[in-house]
Amino acid sequence: MEPKKPAPDKVTPTPRARRSLLDNSAFVVVFSAICALLAWLLVTMFLDPQSSKTISDVPVTFNYQTSTYTALGLDIVEQPENAKASVRVEGNGTVIGSITAASIMVYPNYSTVTGAGENILNLDARIVDSEYTNMDIKVTVEGPSTVTVVFDTVSEKTVTVTPDTSGVTISDGYTLRKTTAVPAEVTLRGPTTELDQIASVVAPVSSEETLSDTTTLPAVLEMRNEDGEVVTPQYTTMDNETSNVTLTVYQVRELPLEVDFINTPVGFDTSSLKYSLSYDTLTVAGPAKTISALTKLSVTSFDLGKEFAFDRDYQRQIELPEGIVSQDGVSSVTLSFDTTGMSSTSLNVSNIRTINEPSNLDVEVLTSVINNVQLFGPEEEIAELSAENVLVQVDCQNLTSTAGQGQQTLPVTIQIPSSSRIFAVGSYTVECQITAQ
Repeated sequence: MEPKKPAPDKVTPTPRARRSLLDNSAFVVVFSAICALLAWLLVTMFLDPQSSKTISDVPVTFNYQTSTYTALGLDIVEQPENAKASVRVEGNGTVIGSITAASIMVYPNYSTVTGAGENILNLDARIVDSEYTNMDIKVTVEGPSTVTVVFDTVSEKTVTVTPDTSGVTISDGYTLRKTTAVPAEVTLRGPTTELDQIASVVAPVSSEETLSDTTTLPAVLEMRNEDGEVVTPQYTTMDNETSNVTLTVYQVRELPLEVDFINTPVGFDTSSLKYSLSYDTLTVAGPAKTISALTKLSVTSFDLGKEFAFDRDYQRQIELPEGIVSQDGVSSVTLSFDTTGMSSTSLNVSNIRTINEPSNLDVEVLTSVINNVQLFGPEEEIAELSAENVLVQVDCQNLTSTAGQGQQTLPVTIQIPSSSRIFAVGSYTVECQITAQ
């Protein structure tokens, strides 16, 4: 028999070691950060609360404490654009940690400014956020620590805007009547030495089209010197840079002249009057809609019943319709009558009638005859005229019961029904008794 082989030894498993959170690398990182923060808070709050930090790109403000230099009659005419500085902030670490550039103002110290010219000014800083006031926070400008500012004596002057229409063409048969700029004037502000060089402010306008009607065009304002040259001052400003210019364009026409006769008898033929004017025509201008509708110009009114006389000329001021202007520079004309073939007579007229009597009034004419009524007309008609052909009319249209009653003197008109070429000259009245019905 073969001898028995011994049985193999049993392997006993080794017990697994117990793991802790410290074996987790992610936990260790987070835990370390928390410990560091706690340690920092402990140091800053209890062991060393004072800390500091630097804030960059804090904008420089130039409009703080400006009365320091304006009291000297000065103003800033040049300053750095987008100036910024770095500021060191010192104080309790738990407080300054939340301070930003918006909490700080950096500004030039104007106390050293004494007059016009270039000044190198120190920059100061201060906390402007009320949340951090009374917290013993110190702010110091680190750099740049200065800024260069130019001052000068500054004044203002108001200048009328002058339109320049050299770039505009007006259509034939039309004229540029006037130009109006809005705003009509601008205020210039700047150093006195620059203002003295500016003689005018001009609004140049242009149009690719020829103009035949009133038009409004935009313009960029220009400052010009006494020679009409455009100047560009370094520091002077205008309260308006642009203007709207209205160009009033009128149509031009030459029109025949005539007289408007008033106070004539009903049915009177004014063409029977032979008259002449010292000017037959007049060149005028006006809005196209108005002047294109005209065929003649009535330049004066003549009261035939009061003003006419033989052998007399009349100097009359020209009375043009509204909106129409003379292009000839003529303001008056001489009116003359050709009285060849005319005659006059005086008649005592008793044919007196009332017209337009109010229904609530009675009008009784007390005057029985009007003496020496002066009448003019063609010789042949005047020779045949008698008092019976002349009518005196009393127009009662304007009488009212509240205007007074009793005896009144009323004006009359003289009518010649049998003729359209005879007229009376003079002022005539009658006495009337007015009573209420």
